[in-house]
Amino acid sequence: MAKRKVSRKFKAKAMMERQMQERKPPSQPRKKFDFKQFIKKLPSRIAKFTRDVIHELKKVSWPTRKALINYTIVVIVTIVVFAVLLGVFDLGFIRVIELLVNI
Repeated sequence: MAKRKVSRKFKAKAMMERQMQERKPPSQPRKKFDFKQFIKKLPSRIAKFTRDVIHELKKVSWPTRKALINYTIVVIVTIVVFAVLLGVFDLGFIRVIELLVNI
């Protein structure tokens, strides 16, 4: 007996039904949000966050003043070079477009 061809519409529907059967049921209903507990714990959470931030900032290896000045100069020079380069390309493209429009 030959296999019957099934249209795409029915294949998609069968696949969706199979996926629905394989889907896991929700494990537990969501707990209700307790706003009063949230407000009560908020100051201690903010204090813990601040302590953690200060602790992490102590671990940072800060650059020396000389290194910071060098990095700043490198960044400013790079920005200026790319700005000039972008301006030259922009001017070139404008000239090319003007020539094409005047033809």
